[in-house]
Amino acid sequence: MENKVFAISGDKKSSFIMDESSLKFSSKDPVSWTEFQESWDKMLTLATKLEIKYDAITAIKKEDNDDTIVIKYKGLGGLPSECEFSFAVETDATLFFHFFEKSLYFQKNYETLTPFKAIRNYLFGLLVTIAISIYGYFEAIALENGTADIGSSRKVRAFQNIVGLLGDKGVIIVGIAISAFIGYKIWTRFKNPPNQLSLLPPNN
Repeated sequence: MENKVFAISGDKKSSFIMDESSLKFSSKDPVSWTEFQESWDKMLTLATKLEIKYDAITAIKKEDNDDTIVIKYKGLGGLPSECEFSFAVETDATLFFHFFEKSLYFQKNYETLTPFKAIRNYLFGLLVTIAISIYGYFEAIALENGTADIGSSRKVRAFQNIVGLLGDKGVIIVGIAISAFIGYKIWTRFKNPPNQLSLLPPNN
């Protein structure tokens, strides 16, 4: 693992390294170890950075037939946080888990999820989708009537542009389509819960 820069995909994550005490994620594309460190040490940078200390990690999880790795850790103030990413090279996942198990003595646990555990994140996603669809529906009507308050932030304006383009009926159609897909995932995972590999810290 020494001097290796891993290529990954994830929300504002393109690469990371593993040093003596932590994982360091960056939105910059993979470069050499030296270039990564030099970029990381810069105070002024456009790159998004995230550092996760090994002793702050509470669990590392990966489901069978899914490339996504989820790291649960204690963030600012000890609040529970998550980091999700996938390796660009499949064999790197094996190296990653091997390092935590053999070098940091994390305990391996392999289990079949209960039906509820298998679907709980998807249930939350379904509720969020329904809520956004309802809000988007009324926002589209307000935009069409000229009664909407134009957002001051870029994200709000982008959302309003999308719902304005779709219109009220378009928002409902998209919302139903996404909800149907999530509902299908909930049904299939509930009927056949996946297996999950977990690594837990030695002091857990």
